[in-house]
Amino acid sequence: MPPLRRRTEARTPVQDRSNLRQRAMVEAAARLLIAEGFPAVTHRRVAKAAGVPQGSASYYFPSSSSLVTAAVEAAEDLRGAAATERAEALPRRERSTTRTARLLIETFYAPSVDDSVVDVRLDPMLTAMRDPALRPIMRASRPRLLAALRTVLDASGYQHVTDVDLLGHFVDASLMSAASDGTEQVLDRATATTARLLEHWR
Repeated sequence: MPPLRRRTEARTPVQDRSNLRQRAMVEAAARLLIAEGFPAVTHRRVAKAAGVPQGSASYYFPSSSSLVTAAVEAAEDLRGAAATERAEALPRRERSTTRTARLLIETFYAPSVDDSVVDVRLDPMLTAMRDPALRPIMRASRPRLLAALRTVLDASGYQHVTDVDLLGHFVDASLMSAASDGTEQVLDRATATTARLLEHWR
């Protein structure tokens, strides 16, 4: 994982083609971060994923920290948009605690989540929260994600659950706990744990 240093501003493009190229690199960096974590966010990997020369990545993002910052910001925006879309697409009906718990996890870690979520997604998020340059980005994205959880609860018959922030922390903790047990079924274990909490709110 590259060291997370003080934020360095990326260069500002002055032409439309340059703007499109830079946007493609930011989007590629965000996808790599979500899919593989911080080790994937390198100038070489981002340039290849965006289909641009490696020199372009180094030009628009002169340092690793500027590239990582752009990746985190774009990844959180992608995550928030995907969470909102997923939550708002749910039909309103009563759901079991187990089904609701799984939907909460899938929404909180949109656009996609699998059993590698702790290593690939949660650990990098915690690392970002510890970095002074990235912490504001992570904090700014949280209300949007919690709003998506609120929508899932309302659509599943859990309107009476009021402490959504606590629920968000619990989802993170349940995933960490499942991963620490050495199980390969992290999502199933975290779902069962979160469902137990929902049972207390029935």
